[in-house]
Amino acid sequence: MVSKKDEIILSILQQGARTPISEIAKEVDLSENGVRYRLEKLEDEGYIKNYTVLLNPRKFGKGTFAIFNLEMEPKKTKESLNKLIEIDEFIKIYQTTGQYSIKAFGLFNNEEEMTNFINNRLLYEIPVQNYSIEIITKNIKDSIYHI
Repeated sequence: MVSKKDEIILSILQQGARTPISEIAKEVDLSENGVRYRLEKLEDEGYIKNYTVLLNPRKFGKGTFAIFNLEMEPKKTKESLNKLIEIDEFIKIYQTTGQYSIKAFGLFNNEEEMTNFINNRLLYEIPVQNYSIEIITKNIKDSIYHI
């Protein structure tokens, strides 16, 4: 469990990962070295996974965002997952319960590109027993875990 000061540090970083350590130190009433120590500890313990830039896919022409519900051949699931990981169009892949054991989130320039991907790559390379696809039409909430 993290301390109250650690929570404040994490909250500041979630608002802006580029916040200077000197500014964080003032806000939590610690020295800069104290903040550095806490950040290193939070990283080592796995509370902080990464410092990253979040890009807007639409600015790069990726206007079609789809959820792929995939039912895999049970005996080939592990092999299939390894192949799915290698597909650049999928930005997130989850193993789930229910009819579809895999949910993969994909980005495409348009629906035509997505259709070509399905027919010429996904169904050709991966042993999919059954699938459904849902195209995201509107983003209502898209967030990450916040403390």
